[in-house]
Amino acid sequence: MSSIKTWSQEQVTIDFHQDIYENIRNQYQDVNDFSKDLKRLIAILIKNKELYNINPYSDGVKKGIHILGKDEFELGIFPNPELAIKCSQGKLFTENLRKQFYRTVELAEDFETKLTDQQRKLLQICPVYFHVQDAKPNSFFKQLLFMRRVSQGINLGQTNTGFDTEFRQAFDIPSLEEIRHKHQFNLHRKVDKDKKRQLLKIQTTYLFRRLLDKGIKICSLNQKNVLVDKILDTGQTRYVIIDSTEDLFPPLSPMYNILTHQLCK
Repeated sequence: MSSIKTWSQEQVTIDFHQDIYENIRNQYQDVNDFSKDLKRLIAILIKNKELYNINPYSDGVKKGIHILGKDEFELGIFPNPELAIKCSQGKLFTENLRKQFYRTVELAEDFETKLTDQQRKLLQICPVYFHVQDAKPNSFFKQLLFMRRVSQGINLGQTNTGFDTEFRQAFDIPSLEEIRHKHQFNLHRKVDKDKKRQLLKIQTTYLFRRLLDKGIKICSLNQKNVLVDKILDTGQTRYVIIDSTEDLFPPLSPMYNILTHQLCK
C-alpha cells in the first residue's frame, strides 16, 4: 500500500502512515533518531499504564489489550497531540493490531472515493498514525497502534437517540422510533429485554448495509465502536468508527450484521 512506509531494526518493525512518515523526516535526521524517542515514550506508557488507561470496558477475559490516552507534544509529529494508543501484550487469540492499522488506512481511502462530500463530513474512520511491532522476547507490549483520540469518547450505544437527524438523512437510516414499528424486527425486539440496545444495534446495521451498498464492508461495525464526536466550533455531530477489523472470538457483530442487514431495506 503506497500510503504506508515500513521501517525495521533489531526485531522492531514500524509501519507509518505516509503523512506521519513525512513529518518524522522533517522533524528528525532519520527514523533511527525518532525510534530512540519513541522507545522512551513506550517505557513511560508501560510504567504508567493504569494512569493513562481510557478503556471504558474491563479486561475480564485477560486478553492483554490496553487502551491508553496521552497528550503528546515532545515528538512533534502528530497533527493532533491527543492520542489513543492501543497496546497488546501479544497473548494468544487476541486481535492483530497491525491488521487493524492496514485495514483502517484502506477504509480511509475508500471513504475518500466512495462517500459523498456530506457523508465524509459526518462519518470518519479514526485516523491511525503508525503501528509498532516488537518481537523481542522481553518486551511487555508486543504491538502498539497510535491513533487520534476522540475527546468525548462517548459511543453510539451510550446515547438515547442514536444517530442524529442530519446523519440519518445523509445515509438514509430510520430513527429509533421508526425502527420500533418495523414488523421485520419483531423477533429482534422480543429476544432482547433491553429494547433500546436492540434498536441501536439495528440502526448500526442500517449503516453497515448503506456502506456495503457502496462497496465498503465493515463487518465488525456495532454500536460500541462508533464514537460520537461533537465539533465545538460548528455544533455539528460527527461519527468516528474505531476497531474496523473483525473480532472472531466470538464473531458476534459480523454474524449479527450479516444476518440482519437483509432486513434493513
